[in-house]
Amino acid sequence: MRWLAAALLSAMAASGQPQGPEPLRLGRSLPNGKTRIERIAIDAYIAQVLAGEGQPKASDAAQQALAITARTFAVANRNRHRAEGFDLCDTTHCQVVRPATPTTRRAAQATSGRMLLHQGQPAFVFYSAWCGGHTELASQVWPGAVEYGRTSSLDDDACEGEPAWTSDVRADQIERALRAAGLRGSRLRNLRVLARNDSERVARIRVEGFTPSEMSGHEFRMAVGRVAGWQSLKSTSFDVDRTGTGYRFRGRGFGHGVGLCVIGAGRRASRGESADEILKFYFPGLTVGPVSAFARTESASARAPSGEPRRDDAGRDVLLVLPGVEEADRNALTTLIRHSRDEIAKHTGVKAAALRVTVHPSVDSFGRATGQPWWVSGATEGSAIDLLPLTVLRQQGQLERTVRREVTHALLDGALAKRPMWVREGAAAYFAAPAATRQGRPERVTCPSDIELLRPISAGSQREAYARAEACFARAIADGKRWDQVR
Repeated sequence: MRWLAAALLSAMAASGQPQGPEPLRLGRSLPNGKTRIERIAIDAYIAQVLAGEGQPKASDAAQQALAITARTFAVANRNRHRAEGFDLCDTTHCQVVRPATPTTRRAAQATSGRMLLHQGQPAFVFYSAWCGGHTELASQVWPGAVEYGRTSSLDDDACEGEPAWTSDVRADQIERALRAAGLRGSRLRNLRVLARNDSERVARIRVEGFTPSEMSGHEFRMAVGRVAGWQSLKSTSFDVDRTGTGYRFRGRGFGHGVGLCVIGAGRRASRGESADEILKFYFPGLTVGPVSAFARTESASARAPSGEPRRDDAGRDVLLVLPGVEEADRNALTTLIRHSRDEIAKHTGVKAAALRVTVHPSVDSFGRATGQPWWVSGATEGSAIDLLPLTVLRQQGQLERTVRREVTHALLDGALAKRPMWVREGAAAYFAAPAATRQGRPERVTCPSDIELLRPISAGSQREAYARAEACFARAIADGKRWDQVR
């Protein structure tokens, strides 16, 4: 899958014909908890997404605006589940699908091949059910998300007049939600909003009685929704008061509020706006164009080798692909990669394999190539490693640790392929830390499931799951097991 998009676009460019992307591999959730993988033409998939995510009675312009947005999301994120053998799932983690209707098929066909583009690339876009009158910046929900020139939320007059919502949630449900999200504590003493952002949504909330005692509004909403139901806390635009049995939330909006507002789009269409006009309002920094418009992909240019592979005395080569602006870091980064590889190989007894490392010129490029969200700093498949821009990794203070973690994946994942995912991620995190700072034996830890690692509800829940994976691996090592004996 790493080269699928580049190969597809290259073939399109050679033929000179505007064609759509090849069929998606959709992961269908089954009642027994397993996933069935099926291939589906992208327009047939979009028709099913509109049935699952849209307003059934919305006019054609609103249906088409959502179709273009959903198609853009699908193409930009089609690597999201590559570790599971498919492109996209059928849940809210990707896009919900339902049986298509004549209306949704018509909208998918009418917009076939059209997407939201940024500099000729399919953009990373979002949509939600109801923004509550103010859209949200993506970076307020997912730190590091690309804004495409946006600096503030939008006032959406099309959403005015929608009734506010009220929800009562029991204290024990919130306590259970906080523990499931990785916080430590047994009794919630109080909830208090600490800060709001420009759209008046909750940015930080205090959860007295738990550690950490603060979390983002988005992570709080996702945690409570997973335990008490998604209707219990419809958005982060809320006020909270204590009741006799728990807490009462009063708010507006439904969903994260980023990007296109489904209800707002429906109202804009009803007052005469076209699909293109609707999209121009919600995505002012993007253009709408056909698939053939992005034939020259940033990811393809990012992978063009800059210089020949360099080899050390033992013939163990490292091919490093760097953006031109970071070429001055080539020698230092190559040294770090080789040192990390050789140290980990010596400690584990594996062969110091050849590696290809691609440093992406932007967060956008990294996300498109790997399908990873913005809070992930590196991704590895086989011996090929993708990294965020070096400037970003340095700002995060994560350059050396990220390199060591991804090198560990490249060296050890093959031997651990049939183990639970926490073993692979735990090993990578364990060996990414210098030997002197590695964890000892933790007293209590519950190893995360594959789903917790593969489909996190937020950046915080993913960090917590990875920390538990590292602790589980450290416990096994402290109990005397070799790295390749951990199960």
